[in-house]
Amino acid sequence: MKARLADLLVCPIDRGPLELVEWATKPVALTDGDRARIERMGLAVGLFECSVTSGVLLNPRLKVYYPIVRGVPRMLVFHSAAVRQFSNHFRQRLDNELPGYSPPSEEGEPGEGAVLRSFSREWLNYDWDERAYWGQSAEDLYRSMAFALDLEGKDLRDQLVLEVGIGIGGIANNLSRSLECELVGIDLSYAVDAAHRNFKENPFFHIVQASAFAPPFPEGSFDYVFSQGVLHHTHSTEAAFQGITNLPRDGGRLYVWLYSHQDEQRTPLRRVLFAVEGVLRPIYSRLPEPVQTIALAPWAPLYILHQWLAARGNDQYTTYSWREAMHAARDRWTPRFVHRHSDEEVAAWFSAAGYGSLTYISRRTAPDYVPESFTAAVGIEGQRSTTTSVPEPVTH
Repeated sequence: MKARLADLLVCPIDRGPLELVEWATKPVALTDGDRARIERMGLAVGLFECSVTSGVLLNPRLKVYYPIVRGVPRMLVFHSAAVRQFSNHFRQRLDNELPGYSPPSEEGEPGEGAVLRSFSREWLNYDWDERAYWGQSAEDLYRSMAFALDLEGKDLRDQLVLEVGIGIGGIANNLSRSLECELVGIDLSYAVDAAHRNFKENPFFHIVQASAFAPPFPEGSFDYVFSQGVLHHTHSTEAAFQGITNLPRDGGRLYVWLYSHQDEQRTPLRRVLFAVEGVLRPIYSRLPEPVQTIALAPWAPLYILHQWLAARGNDQYTTYSWREAMHAARDRWTPRFVHRHSDEEVAAWFSAAGYGSLTYISRRTAPDYVPESFTAAVGIEGQRSTTTSVPEPVTH
């Protein structure tokens, strides 16, 4: 992590400031363009010139530390394997330099440990490849996300953006570079390690392991916040949504994309998969990892065949290898929680949180390269207002 990120973080428990203690660092190679961009943003170049690979973020009020492991700050409020390994590895140093400090030991939200394990397996078995990303080429997915986020209607240059649930980080990295914005990406899972490994050379992309229920940022920190296909994989989509609604500044915008009932009913094949999922996913999600992999293996050839048929004569799709097929199978069959919602339900959440000027992806005309699954889901964006009455929602 760059020192710049420490300025953006607070303790997710008491929302107070943190102290950065650096144990191991390495220099960051900045280009002349990077330096000019940092100065244009009104920030000190020194905040970006060094990456902290190991250290801690301290909350002296609670005597709590958050470790920086492999360059990523671990800001979860409950115990995790990465924090336990860090604590054991540096036990003597922690005892000598930080007596009385310990990692946080809150309960966390129901099922968060299971969600962390499930999506860690999914993403850590999936290496970055520009040729195939969620059934499209990476370039086509970037274009589809630009449509979903309505980027033509926004100027995010030099703005501070947050993505909640970055997965392997390809979308966040692309947006940071193409829009020239500073982007923070959080994820509950160890996908953050894959994201850091692949995109650590981007000085304007900051990666944090954190939960949507307890995000480690002050209220009103960001100009734009978005979450694509993530919140419905928690025990309560609405509660996870409420966890991030105070993060945009007054006048800033929030976009969330969630599964919908409509999307699962739009083709006979999807209706069959939806019915089978209801039976098998509760079983698969609880299997030990080696057994789960064996159980999922028979699905991979079916995903490969389906994607091959979809890609024939259609540039919108790309074919799957075994890796992409197993990734798709894990995403369908192994999450502990998968909720589906409607535009009306989620719009009510936005309005209750003080958001107006709502727009709906389902009511927009999509270019040919945007998969139908994007517009058949719930995709809503709103503008936050903390000082004035909320206007009636409008659609585009």
